[in-house]
Amino acid sequence: MKLQVEEARNNEGRAFPFSFVEPAACLGDVDMFPWNSHDVAVEGEYWFDGNHMVVRGTIRTSGTYVCGRCLAPVTVDRQETLSEAFSTEADLPEDVYPYNGEYIDLAEPVRDTLILSEPMQVLCRPDCKGLCPQCGANLNEGPCSCPTDKIDPRFAILGDLI
Repeated sequence: MKLQVEEARNNEGRAFPFSFVEPAACLGDVDMFPWNSHDVAVEGEYWFDGNHMVVRGTIRTSGTYVCGRCLAPVTVDRQETLSEAFSTEADLPEDVYPYNGEYIDLAEPVRDTLILSEPMQVLCRPDCKGLCPQCGANLNEGPCSCPTDKIDPRFAILGDLI
């Protein structure tokens, strides 16, 4: 995922389009993420603003996650925004990536964007009922046979007061 940027440095303000489709493995060590075996598509444009090389675009991928309530596998299509600045200066602010003046390697910013935007919880559907806490049955498939009137033993003595 490398962009040749020499022409953009010579044409300040002119935008150049780009598009890549690469396997997620080209982003480095991403084995622990659900999208590690899928392709990552990146498209957008880049330009030189006089100080920095600016890259803006969209990252698309998909992954197989686990539902946070019922543990069913869920395929999620992800679309994230890529917006980064690159510079050849020696002292760079934290939000600017370095590059060598000839090309920009997008692997690190794409990986960082996907990791930082990883969903906290994925649900198979918005009204997922989850698993029964007693028997572990998937409540989306129907009710389980566990009694519903079970009273916490710490509060059982309150039933005697009635």
